[in-house]
Amino acid sequence: MLNILDLGFLSLAFMVAFTGFLINHYEKHVPAFIIKGFKYGAFAYQGSDANYLQIIEVPKALYRHFYAFSSVFSALTLAYAVLVYYFEYSVHRYIVFMLSLILEQDEPSVSAAAVCLALLLVTIQCIRRCYETYFLQVFAKDSKMNLSHYIAGLVHYFAVVVATVGQGPLFCGSNDRSKVLWIDTRTKFLSLPCILAFLWAFYEQYKSNVIFANLRKDRTGKVITESHKIPHGRLFERVSSPHRLCEIIIYTVIILLVPTKTYFCIYLWVLCNQIQTAIHAHVWYKNTFKEYPLKRDAIFPGFL
Repeated sequence: MLNILDLGFLSLAFMVAFTGFLINHYEKHVPAFIIKGFKYGAFAYQGSDANYLQIIEVPKALYRHFYAFSSVFSALTLAYAVLVYYFEYSVHRYIVFMLSLILEQDEPSVSAAAVCLALLLVTIQCIRRCYETYFLQVFAKDSKMNLSHYIAGLVHYFAVVVATVGQGPLFCGSNDRSKVLWIDTRTKFLSLPCILAFLWAFYEQYKSNVIFANLRKDRTGKVITESHKIPHGRLFERVSSPHRLCEIIIYTVIILLVPTKTYFCIYLWVLCNQIQTAIHAHVWYKNTFKEYPLKRDAIFPGFL
């Protein structure tokens, strides 16, 4: 049975994949309002049609709100989960009620250890991205995104945290501590490789964002331009969107730790969104810069 999050993220995944396919292959036949609502940032729609959509566009810099919200929400949820699992706090009945309403699940799907580890990784990732969007990245003042992207981002991070904790012991099902699965065999075997894979992707994504930011700064760190340039170095020598590749790896790690139906739906949405956005960026780079390296792929080295 699918819950509200499952249906929502499956719908988003299908919409992004289908719309992206149409724009990639039949853009001339796609109505302008769909393209303008779908594309944003460097490869935003440049035509004069569908200008009425500007009333529901917001600055792309508001990406910061995603990570400010998710950093606080994930950190508080992690702290609460630690109190519940390791300090014998009881989960408040209103939280149990809301989680059961959203997830419609009566029995836990993962162990307590998996919940805490996944929440820890999510929290670390959100805090780092919050730092980057506020103190590292340079957003062009005229760069916009559709309000739907903004809302989807907030809902996404809310769902990531809720799906992680809401399908764990004590947060759903019995509140009997004697029946809690504290750690399972899968988590024991996957914890170390998952942590190592996460740390690699975490670091490479950060370095990719540093490279992006430095394209608009001088050696002193002062912003000197908002124009786009060709990034070079590290994974950029292989793909156009290493930050999106790393995002997929990070979510792959999380779903290995929390392999639930709801997380699979979220993962499918992340996969479709990152791949389609990477393809648009790759095409834009090749069309914009005649000297763009031909050996680079969009997101997966040697494949796509």
